[in-house]
Amino acid sequence: MTRNLIMSLVAVFATTAYTAQAQVPKLNSNPGASATIFLDFDGQSVNSPYWNGGTPFYATPSGLTSTQITTAFFQVAEDFNPFNINITTDSTVYFAAPINKRQRIIVTAYSSWYGSAGGVAYVESFRWGLEIPGFVFANLLGYNEKNIGEASSHESGHTLGLYHQSLYDANCNFIYEYNPGTGSGETSWAPIMGNSYGKTLTLWHKGSSYSCNTIQDDLAILSGSANGFGYKTDSVGNTYRQATAVPMVQSAPANNQPSTPGFTVSSQINTTSDVDIFKIDVTSTSRFQITAKGSAGTTTKPNVDIRMSILDSRGNVINTYNPPTSLDVTIDSTLNMGTYYLSVSNVSNQNVSNYGMLGDYSIAGAALPSTLPVQSMKLSGRAANNKHELSWNIVADEPIESIQIETSTNGNSFAAVQKVAGNSTGFDYTPAEKKTVFYRLLVTTASQLKYYSNVVALREVNNSTKFDVVTNIINKNEIALNSKGAYNWRVLDMGGRAVANGRTTTGYNVLQTGSLNSGMYLLQIIDGGEIVTQKIVKQ
Repeated sequence: MTRNLIMSLVAVFATTAYTAQAQVPKLNSNPGASATIFLDFDGQSVNSPYWNGGTPFYATPSGLTSTQITTAFFQVAEDFNPFNINITTDSTVYFAAPINKRQRIIVTAYSSWYGSAGGVAYVESFRWGLEIPGFVFANLLGYNEKNIGEASSHESGHTLGLYHQSLYDANCNFIYEYNPGTGSGETSWAPIMGNSYGKTLTLWHKGSSYSCNTIQDDLAILSGSANGFGYKTDSVGNTYRQATAVPMVQSAPANNQPSTPGFTVSSQINTTSDVDIFKIDVTSTSRFQITAKGSAGTTTKPNVDIRMSILDSRGNVINTYNPPTSLDVTIDSTLNMGTYYLSVSNVSNQNVSNYGMLGDYSIAGAALPSTLPVQSMKLSGRAANNKHELSWNIVADEPIESIQIETSTNGNSFAAVQKVAGNSTGFDYTPAEKKTVFYRLLVTTASQLKYYSNVVALREVNNSTKFDVVTNIINKNEIALNSKGAYNWRVLDMGGRAVANGRTTTGYNVLQTGSLNSGMYLLQIIDGGEIVTQKIVKQ
């Protein structure tokens, strides 16, 4: 049996003095599962021929508080939530598990016996039955519970058969052993088996590993027969005919306000393609405010970018909600009396596909009096004459006080550029640079309610290139671009698979992509041996 030892990245963190060990809370994520990963925070004597040259040593306690331990635990539990495996801090649960279906990860403040890695583990040791622990070095991670949680999931991944997710360029030149991911802010992403310390969405990934052409499918390996635990059973139906009914419950009156009907429900996205459908019965015309949050509303980092749709009684989609800069969804809509369905799924964003977006979420809804200040809002735009021309249509039941135009260069972080009167219907903007600019509106009503519009992306034609995409957003399965000649084109998904192709003509073109799932794609224009690539997004 080959023993593959993998040590893990440690970034530079400010460290604090070691503190006395707190009481370790006994926590279990899935107590009915036999497969077990034990996060050992309270110190452990290690006597193993596989560590420290066989010389015994004592791994000191982690130095974390009980609150920090709980946070790190729930982070790891969320990463393994889709699988039929128990994450525990209780040694008695670990010893009760089958010897070839358990793994100890020692979180310790003692690292000098090994070196400067953030952690270390043997690949596949979970299956060997040899009691070979993995290690996470809390002192080298600055006693930061988020980073310790990331490292604990990473090392656990090694023991279950995973290697590092690495980064190569378009020509297969090696860049990083630890893929650092992309983006910033709420929708930023990195693979768990890469460098995930500074990102929000840290997920299992399907990408290049120890060579450019070696594609590691994390989910397939984790859930595979070699590990022997697989996925949890999906508890919520995937079609409106299999929907889970959610009862409306009358809330208690508060702050001189009458009681209102509402509901709460929590569940999980179990697989990449999982869709959960819930049924609600509306007894009178009401203004519904519905919020969906990842990680079941806890403070644990979310693993799902949520998309939610409202369906009518026949399962037809009334509207779909997916804010591009937020992982959560908020709906504010008027519903007439009748039966409705809520569809919840994951969705790709500008930084990552939905492949690894598996985990908990929670939904809370309340039925309020039926007046809805803003009924609908649609932002449109076009690039022409070295400027971006924006126009919008707002239907509202009360006056609009102001409209703020906001821009972004990455689709995540927006900044205000101009505030216009509430009765305005358009605005022209000249960007400082000829690159893609994302736009949205912040609308404020007379009663000081605030609403964001949809996001549009515009790019001015660049005369120095063979082509220029009018907008990086794929609308209605079409890509609009200006081409200086007749070139072959193709669209690739993020796994490198061609999903559409054709040939441009000189001038304005509308490329037909066919039906595409939401997420990032690559548009390539091919002129002989020259290939020009541009990132595009299907919302």
